[in-house]
Amino acid sequence: MRIDVNNLSCGYNNKSVIRDIDFTIGRKELWCVLGANGAGKTTFFKTLLNLIKPVSGMIFFDGIPMNKWNRKELARQIAYVPQHHVPPFPFLVEDIVLMGRNPYQKGMGKMNAQDREAVDQALSILGIEYLRGAVYTKISGGERQLVLLARAIAQDTPVLVLDEPVSNLDFGNQARVMTHICNLINKTNRTIIMTTHFPDHGFLENANVLLLHKTGLHSIGKGSTVITENAVQALYDIDNKIVTIEPCGKTICVPMYRL
Repeated sequence: MRIDVNNLSCGYNNKSVIRDIDFTIGRKELWCVLGANGAGKTTFFKTLLNLIKPVSGMIFFDGIPMNKWNRKELARQIAYVPQHHVPPFPFLVEDIVLMGRNPYQKGMGKMNAQDREAVDQALSILGIEYLRGAVYTKISGGERQLVLLARAIAQDTPVLVLDEPVSNLDFGNQARVMTHICNLINKTNRTIIMTTHFPDHGFLENANVLLLHKTGLHSIGKGSTVITENAVQALYDIDNKIVTIEPCGKTICVPMYRL
């Protein structure tokens, strides 16, 4: 699995929001896309998912231009988890997760043994088997986020694209979801590309980071290198301190509020 982003500029109506990005995404990698609101994170994702055309440049998936993949074949390669999803119909959790199997079915196909195994495995990986028969619209926001992640796992793709996967989650659910994300990389060899507003995420799992500035400029590299106090100040216009907590060795970014 390989995604090559070559001299990519993204935007709308031939006006670039992000300009001249070059990097390669490989197997079993975590990529974090950080930037303030309006910096172009969603625009980049829409381009990566082939929902909008690049202003210029190309994206290749396994050497094939992204716009040459048909929708069903691409859905067998890349799964997408949105920030929010509340359907108008009260589906059961099992039905939501089963929707991840759509790229492998013909028409309105019924769940076969392989589909059921994929659903069972996805629920088991995230430890949410107890939610199988629950009504999706009646469970908590944190549980819904896990269900959407389970749907993406059941889709059985080498790449997961997550749009702010811990937004609007409480402190505990944020930690649980991020733990599951890291486990997916280590235990299932998936590649995960996620937008986030938390610089801390760039220090996880030897993460690669794409920093998007509202000016259209960007920085790319390992989180331990590109996420600095000066970079965070430039992104979010706030003083901050980056510290490592002993003895666990975790690195965090602490905003210094002006009171």
